[in-house]
Amino acid sequence: MPGDNKGVRTVQTMLASKKPGSNDSSKDSTKEKPSKQNKRSHSDVANESVEGIDLTGIQNDLSEIKKSLEGTVTKTDLNSAMVNLVQQKDLKTLVSNIVQKLLNHFEEKITSKFECKIREATGKLDDKLDTLMIENEDLRERIRAKDRVIENLVEKVGDNNNRSIDALKLANYNEQYSRKHNIRMLNFPEKRGENLKKAFVELVNSDLNVNIEPSDVLAIHRIPGKEHYRKMLSSRLKN
Repeated sequence: MPGDNKGVRTVQTMLASKKPGSNDSSKDSTKEKPSKQNKRSHSDVANESVEGIDLTGIQNDLSEIKKSLEGTVTKTDLNSAMVNLVQQKDLKTLVSNIVQKLLNHFEEKITSKFECKIREATGKLDDKLDTLMIENEDLRERIRAKDRVIENLVEKVGDNNNRSIDALKLANYNEQYSRKHNIRMLNFPEKRGENLKKAFVELVNSDLNVNIEPSDVLAIHRIPGKEHYRKMLSSRLKN
């Protein structure tokens, strides 16, 4: 420190100025050399040097050194600073632990809520899925029943189609067969209030020389035609 260096320089300077063998002492020594019998010991030299030091200057230097050290950091200050640093570190660790615990608690709470919501939604979806599966199975059963009905109807339609074909063939045959016993006459005399069956029987007996009875005539009627023309007569006889 500046004060400390200054005090050291002053003491060294003063000690150096009073050392034996300096300028004055060297001059005296050159003028007069003591004999070997009168040579001084180291303790004598040290005592003479101490006596020659200016004590007032040393005290001033020490005062300046003390003043310069008053603004410096003491051991107590260092200990206090270390304690504060330790406390700040502990506080930081404590705050970090608290924040971490809060985050963990918040995360657990959020996770629990999400899991609860997911379970509820999954349960509802499972219920709906079960309902849909039941309805789907019911629809499948209905479709299978409809398929069986359709198969039966197809069989019946095919059978009816075959029967219709057979009936049509039979009807054509009957029509062709029935025509063998039908007689149609053109220009048959037409009278008001006529009895077609009686007139027909008389005509056949007299003109065709075929003896028939009125009971042999199963049906007889006129077929409508053009106006002012005689209507055709159609009759059906027994075999």
